[in-house]
Order: sequence, then C-alpha cells, then structure tokens
Amino acid sequence: MLSSRLIYKLKNPLLALKNRPKILYTTFSSSKSSKLVQDDVKARQEKLEEERIRAELTSMEKKQSQNWILEPYVKLMRLNKLAPFWLVYWPGAWGILGAASYLNTHPDFYMLALFGIGGLAMRTAGCIVNDIWDKNYDNKVERTKDRPLASGQIAIPAALGLLGLNLSVALSTLLQLNLTTQVLGACCLFPVAIYPAAKRFTNWPQTVLGATFSWGALMGWSAIVCSNLPQDANILSFLPAVFLYFGCINWTLFYDTIYAFQDIKFDKKLGLKSSAMAIEKRPVPWLMGFSSLCMTNLALFGWMTGQEPIYYMSLGLAAAHFVKQMAFVNLKSPESCAKQFRSNNTLGAIVTFGLLASLLIK
Repeated sequence: MLSSRLIYKLKNPLLALKNRPKILYTTFSSSKSSKLVQDDVKARQEKLEEERIRAELTSMEKKQSQNWILEPYVKLMRLNKLAPFWLVYWPGAWGILGAASYLNTHPDFYMLALFGIGGLAMRTAGCIVNDIWDKNYDNKVERTKDRPLASGQIAIPAALGLLGLNLSVALSTLLQLNLTTQVLGACCLFPVAIYPAAKRFTNWPQTVLGATFSWGALMGWSAIVCSNLPQDANILSFLPAVFLYFGCINWTLFYDTIYAFQDIKFDKKLGLKSSAMAIEKRPVPWLMGFSSLCMTNLALFGWMTGQEPIYYMSLGLAAAHFVKQMAFVNLKSPESCAKQFRSNNTLGAIVTFGLLASLLIK
C-alpha cells in the first residue's frame, strides 16, 4: 500500500511535466488568436471611420452643390479644374512668342489674351463632347462617376446647348484672326470630335489628344506670321511651327499617359484603351522617349527662331522638371499621377518665361 502511494506521487509530477507544453501551447494559441481578433476589430473600426469621413465629405459636397444651381454646369465645363486649360493654352502662347522672335517684333499681348479666351472656350467644348461620348462609361469609374452627365444632374439637350454657347465664343475669337488661322481653327474641330471615340479603337488615343491640345502652336504661329509676311513666304515660314507642334504632341503624350494610369484598372474592365495600357510593362523608357523628343523639338524651334541663351536655360529647367516627374511619380497611385500631371503647368510656365525673356532681351 505504501509502495503504491509512493509510485503515484512519483508519477503525478511526471504527468504534470508531460502536460505542461500542451498547456503552454494552448495559452500561446489563445493569446495569438486574441491578438488577431483585436487587430481585425481595429482594422474594421478604422475602415468604418474612413467610410464615415468620406460620407460626411460627400454630404458636404452635395449640400454645397445644392446651394448653387450652376454648380453642375461649372463642373461640366471643368471650370472648377483649370489645370488642363493651361495645358491647352501654353502651345498657343509658345507659337505667338516664337513667331514674334522669328520676325523680331514685340510680343503681342492682345493676341495672347485672345488665345486665352478662345482656348478656354474650346477646352470646355471638348470636355462637353467627351462627357457626351463617355456618359455610359463615366458612371462606372470611381473618378468620373459624379460628373454631371454621368450622374444625371444635366440632361443631354442642356449639355448640347452649353456646347453651342462655347463654340460660339470660340468662333467669335477665331473671326478676329487672319484667314489662314481661321482655316486652321476650323480644322481643329475634327480631332476634338474624334478623341473620345479614339479610346475605343486604338491604344494611343493620347496621340489624338496631343494633336488637339497642340493645335494652338500652329494657330499662334499663323496668327502672327501670316499677318506680317507676304503670302508666298508663309508656307516656308511654317517649318519652325512644325517642330514646335511635334514637340508639344510629345509633351502631351508624356503628361496624359501619366494621367491615364489613374484609370487603367477601370479602362481594362470597360474595354477602353489608352497609352498607359500600351506601355504598362515598360513605362519609364517610353516616358523618357516622349520627354526627349519634346526637348529636342523645342530646342530646334528655338534655334530656328533665333532665341537668346536664356531660352535654352529655361529648356534646361524644363528637362530637369521632366526628370523630377519620372523620379517621383508612383504610377500605381492615382493621387501621385494627378499631382505630377498638374505639375506640367510649371514646365509650361518655365518655357513661356524663356520665350518672353528672350524676346524682351533682343
């Protein structure tokens, strides 16, 4: 009896030691599961908080839009986002200032203002045309679902009326220019109309957009040169403008390809095309190519128009800006793409300063 009790006491500690790892493992597993649950709860709370803040901001925006009846029309014409307008304006300004250097005349500030009005009218008209074409696509894309036509805030007839108004303003400015420039302005309507359709048929709709946005370079040059040179000299004098035009097209390909990366996931789902999709696997070499071609053409334009050294200094700054964009852009982040897209107005202002300073130094 005594021996059996002794054996039991000896076995009991051994059994306790044997079961201890299981107890420890169970305790560790429970604490690990508890931590995972806590992390999951915390993540859900953070997500709910973000959704609450987003809902509040959306509610505030709706209240603000309800307080102003013209808000949808302003959004349709993109008057609340003027960065793209300046991107349309710069090529025309470069054409005007470069032509003045070519002819050794003073800068025509009236013409610069006139092109600003006409450029704004054509830009808003292009936005309306684009939104009419993409009405049934925009409501499926996060970035564009709240556009007035896509969200039903404005009907098609009202949009067409607004389009007619903007085209009338553009026409009134066009009629103040010489005949050659008027013909060029009329020809611009074709690329404006087909750009939205290009996204359905080609991987390079940004090329069509570049041809449209850069059209002002030809018109700005024509507005000055064709008013000061005899008719037989006009054709040969257009060669510098051709280099400027192709430089601006490559600039547009650069910044609008970055812009297109914002919607690349939605475009794939909807069957739309863009240059971002075309270069998705190797974007950096393509962007370097676009920027290099832009700089080369702008340098040739400067040489043919007799620019002063300060112009080439401005091109150096513009080249540095291209490098900065490629270094800092995150093509997977819509916010980063939008930021670098808008920053191209700085590049446009730098080149404009170089042309104006060169003209004033002469």
